[in-house]
Amino acid sequence: MKKYFFSLLIIILVQSFSFAQSSWKSTEYKPEKYRKVLVLAKTTDDLVKRQIEDATVKFFGEQGIVAIVAYSNIVDTDLVTEEAFMSKADALEIDALLVYKVIATNTEYKNGPALNASVGIPVRVGIFGGFLGTNVPLAGGAKTVNTVKVTASFYNRASKAMQWSYPLSAKLKKSTDKIAIDFAKITTNAMFKDHLFVL
Repeated sequence: MKKYFFSLLIIILVQSFSFAQSSWKSTEYKPEKYRKVLVLAKTTDDLVKRQIEDATVKFFGEQGIVAIVAYSNIVDTDLVTEEAFMSKADALEIDALLVYKVIATNTEYKNGPALNASVGIPVRVGIFGGFLGTNVPLAGGAKTVNTVKVTASFYNRASKAMQWSYPLSAKLKKSTDKIAIDFAKITTNAMFKDHLFVL
């Protein structure tokens, strides 16, 4: 009985590890050639936002995908209504959206520099999936985050639902620019591996 239980535990752990390291793609998704992909990092830290959006756009560009950052193209009023967002998307020729969002953090009590992220629940913003929530500390005050877990989610005009997602995690001992580059590289590599684009 102990041997059976141990074998079952190993299988569960292996499956859990595989799930945590693999992407999800809608069974209805068909690869497309997009005019532009908007890259949006949901964080209140302007430096981190720029780092991850810039790095992702760079990696997309290296593979021939036209992508733009949200920090210099989207303002708060563009997200107030579905009509406002769609109007901006049309003006910018955006056909798809990649969103990075924080889903969990592990913390311990220490003093450190302030770093915030926006967390919340997914909501519909027109044809794209959006995200509303509140700011929570990743570090600062009396808390320091050891690990941050982020989800990269992909949406397009063909559906009102998310089309693809990938789980990411990092120890915050690394510098934010290193984490941003790692997340961007892992995400874009996974998207190309899953054949999300017609090149």
